[in-house]
Amino acid sequence: MDEIIYHEIPSLNQPYLIAGFEGWPNAAEVSSFSLQHLVETLKAKRFASIPMENLYEMSSNRPAAIIKDGRLMELNFPGNHFYYSKDPSGKDLILFSGIEPHLGWDIFTDLFLDLAQRFAVHQLFTLGGTYDYIPHTRPTVVSAVFNQEGLKDEIIEAGLNLTEYVGPISIHTFLLEAAGKRGLKAVSLWGHTPQYLQARNIKVVYGVLKKLNDLMRTEMDLSMLESASDYFDQQVNELVNQDPKLREMISNLEEAYQKSGRPSPFGKREESKEDKVVYIQAFLKRQEDEEKKEN
Repeated sequence: MDEIIYHEIPSLNQPYLIAGFEGWPNAAEVSSFSLQHLVETLKAKRFASIPMENLYEMSSNRPAAIIKDGRLMELNFPGNHFYYSKDPSGKDLILFSGIEPHLGWDIFTDLFLDLAQRFAVHQLFTLGGTYDYIPHTRPTVVSAVFNQEGLKDEIIEAGLNLTEYVGPISIHTFLLEAAGKRGLKAVSLWGHTPQYLQARNIKVVYGVLKKLNDLMRTEMDLSMLESASDYFDQQVNELVNQDPKLREMISNLEEAYQKSGRPSPFGKREESKEDKVVYIQAFLKRQEDEEKKEN
């Protein structure tokens, strides 16, 4: 029978639970890197894990090995881990970093929410990333989905877009619905990342965590992430300026964005096939190759 593996039972004061997932809801690594950043900067301690065996196709999430001179040195398995961080101000956090399950969403959700209930979680937040037809030159767009009507005013006050969407869902939405049945307030934050930036988007990660800070009314230090976001923007602008075709595409996108007044939700907008094949990583690779030639 599946059950959570506890390494420690921490004493927590009505914590917030923040979750991020690798997989489909992780465009530009917004979900996974947001949690990685929080775990590292808050020096959060791992205390529990959800077993992988019956929830995943291991061929899709293979264990990783470190081999040196033919010798197997280390074998690492992907995992679903809970971490905790205690705050002197009383706003404790539980952080979950994992992989969207391939199978048994109901089993996974029950295990996840059982832990939330055990530690009297005050509110659940899930963080996701979605590709959208928006220009990187505009402020980061973060949209929200909530599971209780009473949360709507808080979300609007925080300057978040209210999501409108019809289509396939991720584990985020499944968790929100199940949390609502248990009376647990839950909000899913989605960072919208430009579809032409097929790489980890630090700017969107910063935008999502900033909005999370506002909603929780906490003062997490995001200064390092803010600096990294500015540097990321500079790098992207330098790469864009090197390519006339990409500049033209972004200029057209800016014009459409300006006329619409808001981005199309979750990338729903007609685009030519030619536009869709322009990716930043191609320019990053080209720059890297040129630097190697110079050396």
